Amino acid sequence: MRSGLLVGMAIALLVQVIPAGPAAAAPLTQDLTRQGLLDAIAEQEQLVEGAPYNHEIRTGLALLYLRAGRSDDAVTQLQAALRTEPEHAPAHYNLGYALVLLGRNEEAIAAYERAIAIRADYAAARHNLGGLLQAQGRLPEAAEQFRLALESEPGNAGTYFNLGMLLQMQGDTSGAIEQYRLALEITPNDAQTHSNLAQMLAAEKQWADAVAEYLIALETMPNLLSAVVNLAWLRATAPDDVFRDPDHAVALAAQAADLTDRRNFIVMDTLGVAYAAVGRFDDAIAAANTAIALAQAEGEDVVLGPIRARATMYSTDYPHSVTLWPDSKRHIPELTRGLSDEDRGAVLAGNAARVYGFEV
Repeated sequence: MRSGLLVGMAIALLVQVIPAGPAAAAPLTQDLTRQGLLDAIAEQEQLVEGAPYNHEIRTGLALLYLRAGRSDDAVTQLQAALRTEPEHAPAHYNLGYALVLLGRNEEAIAAYERAIAIRADYAAARHNLGGLLQAQGRLPEAAEQFRLALESEPGNAGTYFNLGMLLQMQGDTSGAIEQYRLALEITPNDAQTHSNLAQMLAAEKQWADAVAEYLIALETMPNLLSAVVNLAWLRATAPDDVFRDPDHAVALAAQAADLTDRRNFIVMDTLGVAYAAVGRFDDAIAAANTAIALAQAEGEDVVLGPIRARATMYSTDYPHSVTLWPDSKRHIPELTRGLSDEDRGAVLAGNAARVYGFEV
């Protein structure tokens, strides 16, 4: 049992802001320096003073505030704009985005829902609403929002990616594979999507395709941690000699350890597995013990058993590259052919029972 996979599970929210009209769009067309941004804010604030009930001007100021990192002030301006024009869907969308930046996700959900109530085909709002619902574990509701978003905007790779992650979380590997591949038709060079697709292919034991996807991800983004770690695990443990490459596993796992300053228990567990695959058992034990300490410090008790079991096996110089596991039962008749029933019983169980004193 593996203690965990490193996966690209960050929800991909759409981050664009949408002007309410020409008066709001004008400030966004400028390529502003920091001082230029401050000057634009001051000018827009004066416009708001002169026209306090113009929702476009207030929205323009809110968007400038967002560019300046002043999310609280952006919320204030968007709320004022909506008091003037409560049925303006883009203002609700922008308000939702600003609230997300402040960590006020429940309010953001309400803002996106209001935008959708005004404009049912608002794909960007549905995308972000789905992402927030997904982050809360409300997966069926999130899936519905993603699918409705794709009906309105079928060319959005981010929505396919989010839906793929959602299906991955639900254990639907074939569904996730389909969504990741659809995303890659639109953004073929996205490393994280290739990495997530590779993980799903490995779960389906499609080793050749999984390795190929990991290598594509790393060609695009050599230090993408999920791809580095998961390919290291695959190279160390693949049941097929064609795809197992222990030396490559060690190189990748060491790279991941450097990237994380040896402070990630999944990475250190993977490094231990890779060391064991090349017979460096002392190093494997040390890496596993580090993984155990890190997992304990993080309260990840569920992974301690498997890592400790691996550390114990390393102390007995296991695993060996030549092994019949996990198909041992299938090989037993061939291996014991010609033995009497008594000898066969002794080889398979009786001798061990006699030595260790247990009954069979």
